[in-house]
Amino acid sequence: MSFFYVKDNSEGARDTFNKKMFYKLDTFSEEYPNLVDFTFAEKQLYGRVSRFFEPIIVYDYILKLKPIKQTAESGKNFQALNFVADAFKDLAGLFAKKAMRREIDTSDKFLTNLSTFKAYQSPKRLYTNHLNEYRAALETLFQEDDVKFVMFEKFIALLMPYLLQTTRKRPFTLPAFIKSHYCPATVSGLVIEISDTDPSNDEEKMDKFYGSNNWQFFLNACAAHGFMVDQNIPWRLVADIGSAPMLEYARQYGITDSDAILRTAYQKAHKPYFRMFKNLLFNLYNQLKQTRYYETVLLQNDGKKVVTREPIEYSPTEFFEAYDDFYFLDLYCKIRLNEEEGKFSSEQQERIIDNCIELCKLDFEIGLDSFENILNKTFDYIGSLTYISKRLKEISRSPQPNDSPDVQMLSEPIEEILPGGDGAMDAT
Repeated sequence: MSFFYVKDNSEGARDTFNKKMFYKLDTFSEEYPNLVDFTFAEKQLYGRVSRFFEPIIVYDYILKLKPIKQTAESGKNFQALNFVADAFKDLAGLFAKKAMRREIDTSDKFLTNLSTFKAYQSPKRLYTNHLNEYRAALETLFQEDDVKFVMFEKFIALLMPYLLQTTRKRPFTLPAFIKSHYCPATVSGLVIEISDTDPSNDEEKMDKFYGSNNWQFFLNACAAHGFMVDQNIPWRLVADIGSAPMLEYARQYGITDSDAILRTAYQKAHKPYFRMFKNLLFNLYNQLKQTRYYETVLLQNDGKKVVTREPIEYSPTEFFEAYDDFYFLDLYCKIRLNEEEGKFSSEQQERIIDNCIELCKLDFEIGLDSFENILNKTFDYIGSLTYISKRLKEISRSPQPNDSPDVQMLSEPIEEILPGGDGAMDAT
């Protein structure tokens, strides 16, 4: 066990919290503004949400994904958005040149010749894996509870209570997955990691990175090429799409500002997902239904008999003719409202859904966009900057019984107010 820093996950909660505080204090730097704490407030979602905090995914159309040649292992195919890959190529080239001239410490394993250990990961592929686990869990629950149904409406009536119990903590839809801690920062196409060090080992971070002879040169070089460095995962480079150097790389592809990057490199996650959502529920019905089951029914003469039930077999054409987009839109809205932390009352939720459906009848895309825009407002969300500021003010104004009138202490642990620590947004 390390005395000052967390070394593994075996340490107790109190020791872990205290050591995390030591780490935060020891790694904070005003001298290097590109050393960023990505666990703080909305920074957690950098590269995964729009200006309006709607979940986004890489579009790979105008600003395309581009292979990264500087890789740790031959045969590995890492990618990043093209302007990010270009910036990293030049950054790695600078380190190679400095190492050749012996102007940096060439004994450093990671900060001499920069190599990629991790980069872009497909959010759809990660979501599919996440969904497979969800399906397996639902299948187990349905078997344990002996859930039976003969048609799709009955299936949905039985499924929804399970979803509404679980989706706040474990997202079901792709947009919610993108914003959750199950989804890693690498889905943004803006992230390149130059080490495979354990993210939970703060002691190793201090030794191999913060204690490196090349650390200050690394931070300066990253800033000069438009990269931020993750304070909690110091081998993680994140393209700063608001910085002049990174925008200069983007300019080679006809992009001149950060808003243009967001418009051309990404699309809103809900746009390609809605069709997938309909197919998902259709497939879930087929997967979770029993081929046949037996049911005891009461007769008019007080007798009983056992009847055989066989769930309806829908062809895709029959299914989507029977259940139109608005049927699924109602389900989608209910699930999404439950996945988010908004404080809408039941009446407000019903009104939002009704308005969304009415607007979708005029223009489906605009209606769905409006719904997600309302849903993803961040005011007062747990972990948002507004929430943190508000809670700290409330707590500081609440004097404790043993306090003197002019001394006010925090009345609850700071870890209950602030978002999670190192790696909180990573599914690694």
